[in-house]
Amino acid sequence: MNPILQDLNPEQIKAVKHLNGPMLVVAGAGSGKTKVLTHRIAYLIKEKEISENSILAITFTNKAAKEMKDRVISLVGKKGKDMHISTFHSFCVYVLRQDIDILGYHHNFVIYDSGDTLSAIREVLKDLNIDSKHYPPKRIAGTISNVKNEYIFPEQFKKYVKDDYTDVVNRVYKKYQELLRKANALDFDDLIMLTLRLFERDEEILQFYQQKFQYILVDEYQDTNLSQFKLVKYMAERHHNIFVVGDSDQSIYSWRGADIRNILEFEKDFFTDKNEVKVIYLEQNYRSYQNILDAANCVIKNNYSRDKYVKKLWSAKKDESKSIVYYRAVSSDVETEYIVQKIIERCDKDHYQLRDIAILYRTNAMSLALEKVLNKYKIDYEIVGNVSFFERREIKDLGAYLRLIVNPDDNISFIRIVNMPRRGIGNQTLEKLKRYASLNDLSLFKAAKKIDVLSNRAKTSLLQFVEMIEYLQSQLADIDMIEFIELVLNKSTYFRMLELENTEEALGRMENLNEFKTLILDVEEDLNELGLMNEDLSAYDKLCLIINNIALSSDKKHKKDNAVKLMTIHAAKGLEFPIVFIYGVEENIFPLGGVDLSSDDLEEERRLMYVAITRAKDELFISNSEVRKIYGSYRANPESRFIREIDKDLLNYQGVRKLKKMETKRPTFSIKKQEKNNDNEKQVKSGTKIIHSRFGEGVVVNVKKDICTIAFNAGHGIKKLDINHPAITIVK
Repeated sequence: MNPILQDLNPEQIKAVKHLNGPMLVVAGAGSGKTKVLTHRIAYLIKEKEISENSILAITFTNKAAKEMKDRVISLVGKKGKDMHISTFHSFCVYVLRQDIDILGYHHNFVIYDSGDTLSAIREVLKDLNIDSKHYPPKRIAGTISNVKNEYIFPEQFKKYVKDDYTDVVNRVYKKYQELLRKANALDFDDLIMLTLRLFERDEEILQFYQQKFQYILVDEYQDTNLSQFKLVKYMAERHHNIFVVGDSDQSIYSWRGADIRNILEFEKDFFTDKNEVKVIYLEQNYRSYQNILDAANCVIKNNYSRDKYVKKLWSAKKDESKSIVYYRAVSSDVETEYIVQKIIERCDKDHYQLRDIAILYRTNAMSLALEKVLNKYKIDYEIVGNVSFFERREIKDLGAYLRLIVNPDDNISFIRIVNMPRRGIGNQTLEKLKRYASLNDLSLFKAAKKIDVLSNRAKTSLLQFVEMIEYLQSQLADIDMIEFIELVLNKSTYFRMLELENTEEALGRMENLNEFKTLILDVEEDLNELGLMNEDLSAYDKLCLIINNIALSSDKKHKKDNAVKLMTIHAAKGLEFPIVFIYGVEENIFPLGGVDLSSDDLEEERRLMYVAITRAKDELFISNSEVRKIYGSYRANPESRFIREIDKDLLNYQGVRKLKKMETKRPTFSIKKQEKNNDNEKQVKSGTKIIHSRFGEGVVVNVKKDICTIAFNAGHGIKKLDINHPAITIVK
């Protein structure tokens, strides 16, 4: 057999040997899509003697482009070096460097990164006299980026103005583009947008590139946005040799502009009278055991209402003894302990390495509980695609606020937060303050109250900051710690800053700050166990103990070669691991959004579950808990609908015994006549299930004599009740 076609299955060979006309390769997870792309390029060059200079392959990251190029070179030799394999943006730079003067720019244009863009937008806001506190630059930058991805220019945006915010965006967008043009600069979104405009303005240039690149290949087609689709469409219009690889079941980036319709409507978009679109399905998975793929198939088939590109993954790797473990814990603390015990067991008994194991979760805020228990057992871990919970900027900012409140002489904390959120206290003001403090042997906090060599505006801003810290100090008496954290976040306007920013990043940071409250609960529980958290302790002393304990928890470096990988499911796309844990698979967490979830959003959440399941090669663990400690409170979420979608015979149920639906009607006996039943007190403990005649099913979280803290389902929350009350029935 031709060496290029060796080791390919029949469907892969069909895709590789396809010569002319449009083709969509629907490539399931782990089905060898990169192999198909690279072997097709090699086949065109070596077997069909197509010039390497007439082939254009486009992918999304520089890393993926380099990997593809290296593979092609290994198959065809030096010819592969001259091939144009690049990202969308790199290809557009290549085009614009030749002919951007037609659009009024010079060839030596510069490219603004995201930091440059933010700086430029801040300047524009200042010039337009728009308050950046009410219209945060990051939010406006994100909106303008989305608008550009929809191929909408400033002069066209006017018709989209519908309120104060879009009116501001309209004004800023226009001024921002003027600023870029004066600087002979382009941002990342301009690269594609201006290439499209160039093609529309100059038919000759478009025809040149259409003739030059006769074979177009696109990777991860399900992740393309409207502008990228238009670019691909233009490039393929002459020869129609468009070959795209993608998987609609792995389209999980709508929040950053990806449009799933591009892949779902490929046949309609590229069909002509002379060119029928061919579709190839790659369903053989080379990564996972069949039981794992069966679970993935069970979940994703619920998205197939449109009957579009339906596929069923299968594998030659089969082992009847293997099953997917579904562990339902009494509490989230028990859930994380279970995960760690399984990690230790797999490494000790089954000779896996820590690097072979990944723990996946829906949002970044969920890493805290896992980090805490991994620290406890001294297991090395690495946060992939993010930083440790303790190292996240917002957590360090909040920590600095708390340290300054208990110790106003902490200059490092003062410098970190005096202008966070922005209060108009710039570097010049800080330098003057530092000099004054040094000359008078004062801390920066004390110097801020006395310095008189500043402008009135700077002095007012400093004094307002000092007064805010002193107010928070005055509130630190007989206050619940979680309430105090909320007070700090609100009084400092830190939370308000993130609310106004209203970006994906800002929402994630807000989640992390809310999860900090869970850290307070954890620390209080730990200190209680050590006997350090007695009732006579003042709120000030409690906060000092909490700050010190957090500092000790975070003073660890965990980036090692052999380490458990922690990551969100989005960050796991494209990766694979022998052992995968999917953590916290509950309604309201995964799927995220609860009852307000739209059908489109639910389908994307389901695709995320599909991606999570298909990361596992050998073993898969799915876990959740009856009561979860999250965002500073206890919550009782039902198990995720995605678990119920998996065939029961595929799951090995462990942990809390599955209970039948129980009667929750009001009891017929008279509460007044019923005697107090002290037997309940003897039977109850943390984790005991109960039925309340009014609140329904619940789980005991804490017991103090005959008063129990009980977590009920959503709607009733946490309640402290006398366990001997006749309205309560213990589930045997």
